[in-house]
Amino acid sequence: MKPAYRSVFRELLRRELGERYRGSFLGLLWHLLLPLSQLLVLSWVFSTLLQARTQFENLSYAAFLALGLWPWSLFSNAVSNSVAALTGNAALIGKVSLPHHLLVDAKVTASVLLDLAGFAVVLLVLLLFGTPLQFSGLPVVLLSLLVLYIFAVGFANIVAVLNVFMRDVGAAISQLLSLLFFLTPVIYDSSQLSQHLQNILHLNPFAAPINSIRNAFLGLPIDWLRLGIAALMAIFVAYLGYALLRRSRRHLEDYL
Repeated sequence: MKPAYRSVFRELLRRELGERYRGSFLGLLWHLLLPLSQLLVLSWVFSTLLQARTQFENLSYAAFLALGLWPWSLFSNAVSNSVAALTGNAALIGKVSLPHHLLVDAKVTASVLLDLAGFAVVLLVLLLFGTPLQFSGLPVVLLSLLVLYIFAVGFANIVAVLNVFMRDVGAAISQLLSLLFFLTPVIYDSSQLSQHLQNILHLNPFAAPINSIRNAFLGLPIDWLRLGIAALMAIFVAYLGYALLRRSRRHLEDYL
């Protein structure tokens, strides 16, 4: 990124972080309270009503869920919040000449930073309740989160462009993310499924980073092959997103 564009990106990021909860009574707390409430409800439903179990004997289901739910939220929130990154900045695009991907990247980065702050708080709560987390696996956790971030950047650019030409993309991406949520091992332990189902679920590129984050915090082996494949797919999706945005640049202002 050119030095001039870096300063523009920092200003866009500062604006995103500053305006996200302006006028909100609880402000940043909303970003923590809403996922926490979802975590509590899902934990109660699956551990009490459905009596879900995992292979981890010393890990509560709530802790198992938290280690998957927050990384998934990091990706899904970033994509959802970026749908209107271009349409919401139509006036700016029409007046200022700047790379359009900076508008999307700022949205994604702001969302990810807020979710990382929430994840840090959740990890602290898990430690206070005696969850045996292994922070020696933190480099793997950061690498897996980076894979999810790159995925988010790619998908965010794609949906932001599509939303310019088809304004119902927002509703469609919401349904798609809900489907991907249940196809990703967030609320269930994929190791307890049949081998056939495991092989099918492993085709989902989001499974590897989610499982890697859990395994790293619990001191378990990392499937480097699947994580590496997921990383390559993330880079490819990011390339597609930037390529689509670049190819459609000349037509954006006509539809904004």
